Formats: sequence, structure tokens, C-alpha cells
Amino acid sequence: MFTSQCATCKDTVGHGPQCVVCKGNYHFNCCGISERGFSRLGGGRDSWICPACRDTNSSQIQDISSVPLSSGLPIERACSPGPLSSNQNSQDTILQDILAKITSLEKRFIAFQTIKSDVMQLKEDISDLKSTINTKIDGITQRVSEVENRLVPLEAVKSDVDGLKDLVRGLVADSSRNEQWVRRSNIQLNGIPYKNGENLITTVKRLAQLCGFPLNAETDIDFVTRVAVRNDAEAKKTKPVILKLQSRYKKDDFLAALRRLKIIKASDVGFTGSEEKIYANDHLSTKNKSLLQQAKMRAKEKGYAYCWVRNCTIMVRRNEKFSSSAHYV
Repeated sequence: MFTSQCATCKDTVGHGPQCVVCKGNYHFNCCGISERGFSRLGGGRDSWICPACRDTNSSQIQDISSVPLSSGLPIERACSPGPLSSNQNSQDTILQDILAKITSLEKRFIAFQTIKSDVMQLKEDISDLKSTINTKIDGITQRVSEVENRLVPLEAVKSDVDGLKDLVRGLVADSSRNEQWVRRSNIQLNGIPYKNGENLITTVKRLAQLCGFPLNAETDIDFVTRVAVRNDAEAKKTKPVILKLQSRYKKDDFLAALRRLKIIKASDVGFTGSEEKIYANDHLSTKNKSLLQQAKMRAKEKGYAYCWVRNCTIMVRRNEKFSSSAHYV
């Protein structure tokens, strides 16, 4: 390792060949030989000649075999420097071409080695990536398997839950039917004014007399009372009266007789001066009351002229000639 100035580009040379003739130091690129090519010279590196000196010496060397001894020239003159033969020039040209091609091949080989190294590194990276992906896939597969194993008992639980849902729906339906069933003998009277010390049985008797229904209060009436309401809108209205009869058929006949009157005013049953209208209907459960309200809204939207309740069945009718049952409760 030495440091000097390149004889060609004049830049500092840290490592490069040295000419044995001119003692000049060169960069490998500046003297037309690669570092690998120079190292392949082996022992010939100590006798390496730079291109400039090689060209100079070639022009001074003369092949003495081309000078005939009979020419009469002195031996000294025959051996003196002179122009090289054309054959020698051709050989030097061929040698330079070979060296240039070798240098080009060396560069291409170096580039190939670099590409090969990159390819090998890429293969390693791909192999690592495959390994990582396979590891993750194995982990995901294991987790999926664990989840599937957990889902097996959950499927059984889901089946039990579905069964419970069906049971609850059945119980709710039974409860709704039972709630309406216990009201099958009830009549709900709306619009009867409230007063302190009222006697609702007397009011019911007057209603029966008004519609001409034969009612025996002692044997036909189970009970009669006012009931509370559940929402604020109805709380502002007069509390309805619930009349329970001993017989459902008696209740149906009494309700039909009241409806034939069409218009009943409170003043008709002893409430002097009151023009409030009294309405008699089946005593519906909370669910069926809501259903009746929805039926009335839909009937209005669909152009049905009538919506009412008969024997706890919600009825609708488009006009006087057509009627159909909307829901059976």
C-alpha cells in the first residue's frame, strides 16, 4: 500500500500498479487494466509496463532476424533501435483488443456477480417472508380452530336460547289471550261523568232501561267499578267504568242493545245538563287496545270507512256492502 500521484489523471493513488520502466503509479481505470486482471498476473506484476512505455519501447525494438547479415551493416547498427515490423504492430493491436475485451468481460462479470448477489438476497428475503407468512397462517389456523371449538358448545346454547325464545313467545301469547279471556264478560263504558257518592249500579240500570234490555242487577251483575288509566293523555279524561256480567252471552246482548241506540248522552241517564256522549265497547286488553288504534290508522290510510270491535274481534269495512275481519283477539 502506498500513496502517490497517478501519472495519467494526476489524482492521488492509494492502491494501483507501478510501471517498471517509468516508475509511474496509476489508477487501474487510468492504465486500462482492472484490479482483478492485475492480480492475475502473479509474478508478472513486478515487470508490468504502463501503456505509454510499452508503446515507446515497441517503436524502438527491431527484430534483428529481419536484418540480413550479408547486408554489410555492422552488428551494432543491426541491433540499434529502429521501427517495428508491421507484424509486431498487428500483434500489439490484437493484444490491446484482447485486454480491452477482457476488461469489459471483467466489468460485466462483476456486474453479473452483483446481480447474482442481489438475486440470492432476494431469494433469502422471499424465503424469510414465506416463513413469516406460513407462521402467521399457522397461528391464524390455530386460532380459527380454537374459535370453532368454542362455537361447538355455543351452538348448543343457541339452540337452547331459540327454544326459550319460542317458549317465551308462547307464554306472551298465552298471557295476552288469558288477559283478554278474563275480560270476555266485561263492558267498558266511557263518558259517564264522575260525582262524589255515585252509585254505578243505578247508572247501569238506567242504561238498561234506556235501551230496553231486561237486566236483573242482583243476578246479572258481577261487579261495576271505575278503573285508572295508564297515560297522561287519558288521565285528563273521565275514568271509564267497567261492568262485568255473570254471563258472556248476557254481556253480548246488553252491549248490542246499547249500540243500537247509537247516541247516548249523560243527561239520558240522570246527569242533568250534561251533553257528554257515552260509549259502550268490549273491554280490551292493553295489547288489543294498541292493536285497535293501529287498525284505525291503517284503515284510514287504506280508505276503509269503518273500524270497530265486535265480540273482542277487531273489524274493518270499506263501505256498506263489504266487510272483513282484520284481527281475531
